[in-house]
Amino acid sequence: SKGTALINIAGLALGMACCLLIVIYIQDELSYDAFHGNADRIFRVVTSTMPEDGTPTNATGIFGTGPALKADFPEVEDYARIRRMGQGTTIYIGYEEQKFYEGRFFFADSSIFTVFTFPLIQGDPDKALSEPNSIVITEAMAEKYFGRTNPIGKILEADPYNSGKMMHFRVTGIAKNVPHNSHFHFDFLASYENQIEDLTRFSGLWPHYTYILLRDGSQAPALEARLLDFLHRHWTEDPWYVNRLQPLRSIRLHSHLKSEIEPTGTMASITIFSMVAGLVLVIACVNYINLSTARSLKRAREVGLRKVVGARRKQLVWQFIGESFLISLLSGFLSLMLTFLFLPLLNHLADKSMPIQRLTDVTVLAALGCLVLFVGFASGAYVALVLSGFTPLQVFKGISSSGSWKHRLREGMVIFQFVLATMMIIGAFTAARQMRFIQTSHTGYDRDEILAIPLNDEARARYTALKNELLMCPAIRNTATSAFVPTRGSAHESVTFEGVQENLTPVIFKVDKEFIDTYGIQVLHGTGFIQETVQSSHMDFLVSSHMLVETGYSTPEETLGKMLWYRWGEDDIEGSIIGIVNDMNLYSFHRMVYPIVFLMTPVEEHNYLSIRLDADRYGEALAAVRSAWERLVPGFPLEYFFLDESFEALHRADLRLNDIFRIVSATAVLVACMGLFGLAVFTAEQKTKEIGIRKTLGASFSSIYLLLSKTFVKCVILANLIAWPAAYFIIRRWLANFVYRTHLDITIFIASGLVALAVAVLTVSWQAVRAARSNTVESLRYE
Repeated sequence: SKGTALINIAGLALGMACCLLIVIYIQDELSYDAFHGNADRIFRVVTSTMPEDGTPTNATGIFGTGPALKADFPEVEDYARIRRMGQGTTIYIGYEEQKFYEGRFFFADSSIFTVFTFPLIQGDPDKALSEPNSIVITEAMAEKYFGRTNPIGKILEADPYNSGKMMHFRVTGIAKNVPHNSHFHFDFLASYENQIEDLTRFSGLWPHYTYILLRDGSQAPALEARLLDFLHRHWTEDPWYVNRLQPLRSIRLHSHLKSEIEPTGTMASITIFSMVAGLVLVIACVNYINLSTARSLKRAREVGLRKVVGARRKQLVWQFIGESFLISLLSGFLSLMLTFLFLPLLNHLADKSMPIQRLTDVTVLAALGCLVLFVGFASGAYVALVLSGFTPLQVFKGISSSGSWKHRLREGMVIFQFVLATMMIIGAFTAARQMRFIQTSHTGYDRDEILAIPLNDEARARYTALKNELLMCPAIRNTATSAFVPTRGSAHESVTFEGVQENLTPVIFKVDKEFIDTYGIQVLHGTGFIQETVQSSHMDFLVSSHMLVETGYSTPEETLGKMLWYRWGEDDIEGSIIGIVNDMNLYSFHRMVYPIVFLMTPVEEHNYLSIRLDADRYGEALAAVRSAWERLVPGFPLEYFFLDESFEALHRADLRLNDIFRIVSATAVLVACMGLFGLAVFTAEQKTKEIGIRKTLGASFSSIYLLLSKTFVKCVILANLIAWPAAYFIIRRWLANFVYRTHLDITIFIASGLVALAVAVLTVSWQAVRAARSNTVESLRYE
């Protein structure tokens, strides 16, 4: 039975390979931050802005927390603070002719090398960041900026605040590149001594993170219970937040907080991938059981003969289980080869860098061994018990499977396989539709033709000349500047609205006059910005539609003309609302839209230049941008990004999940079809003589075709009816993760059912057609 063996081995190998790949993926996810020697004693101080229940909401900490904790609690051995610079954009770094914009620049305490395990290739970890204006860079950055020259003692210039005021840092250490399985990655660590921090300040949430090293990790719950008193002690007023301690190892998979340093993973994705891989393996095992029981009639003679010559049932059970383990072992070796081939694809889809050497890891090999044992026993035990149960009398009288419980069991297994396969097809279709919804839905601004450039002080000073030269290019339609752009940061400020008792915290969006037109934002009521210059005494404001919900104003007419006040730094800003614009999705579709207040401010307060291009003349527009930048801003490199790509990056995890799920779903369907094909071959073989007699009596080609295929078609239809409600409830829960999502309708289920049915029909058609066209004489001579 070479064909049956090939189907079984190939199906089991695919199922095992899926499981191995998921084991490697899960192992990588669970390994995050484990390389730190003190991992079990490191905790991040996170913040809750809801004191009533104390649930952590923000990953960012509060100024002064680290030093105060160490001073007040002897169980705190040390602390380390880091502050991320750039806030969603990049900052300028330069050394002689090497000038770039970088995104991984942090200020850090010198204790970072004591608390964490970030080994230095060069430099003293105790002193590398102890002095102001000292900086540690990774080996990748050392090669990028200095080549083969020793960087120690060299001076880097940087603009970490994007203010145009250059700072100069002396390189005091070279760190190894941060492992990929770290919850944050740095390229530059500048001395925290350059930060001006008020240790008594316990208000305001910045991109500032505090980690503490406890003498004993078990002390964390008791310490956390005393943090509220600690805050009261250091701040006389009642704090509007509560601190919590988050274990370092839980950040990657169990943190759902705002303002994370980098995107985190979720246990949900691990659960989904594990379940899907397990289902593929289950389908493969069902294939083995189904094909083996289907061939039980042929092996019945073997069993009868063995028993006649003295074989005991126990011996036959071990014989069949041994065969199953042999097939499982061969499948295991083949699955290793498949895993070796597909691991680079998984790395690409999951945006990881898991090395091929992981295949020799003890955990992976142990998982493979467990899979081989599980599959061998799970697939072989039932078959062994069924086949070894035949008696010589049954065999010699003849065994018929027609209408028997074994025949119904095989149909049940086919139904079970296609229930799982159809659910995966529905999931893949829904995920694809949600991704199309994200990519095609309007976000409240035109993102498809916007090119954004981070501004520096030199570009701000020459913006008028830069704008004029850019607009001379017919491929450039408009330009605008702003403090932020959608997808790249936002600033929430406390604002007082006329007639509203409580202060609100909308997004304050500082823009120039051209921003609304450049981004295609619609003014729904009132007017856009009319004034040509910024008036600091009385400002005009635009608000988004959602702002009306927040303020409680009943109508747009009531809103227009209302006064608002807020404090920005040392300035008190006041003005009136002159217009209402449509809502904007500043971030991903996982978040609700924020209420936004737009105001005109000078270009000196803006961090981005936005350029609207002609979609059909990108090349011409980019050439004009490069030419103008190189001529007017020669001291800085040109860096830009397209807004649609930046928006898509916010959904990268969803896109990866969609791609992986699509591939695994296709694999599940392939494995199910392999089993279906094997059963079709067996059914045709069993009915060879019947087909010959029917054709002799005048049966048509179509009737023979229906005879062989109708059972499988009925099974697939029934599988669809079972799969639809189960898939509906599961997928509805997944879609609940998106605030803005596609709708589930019957077309997805019908399309998925038709795909499953078409695949099943195509699978059995070849064998059905072959049997229907077989020579009648040869059929009657069969056996």
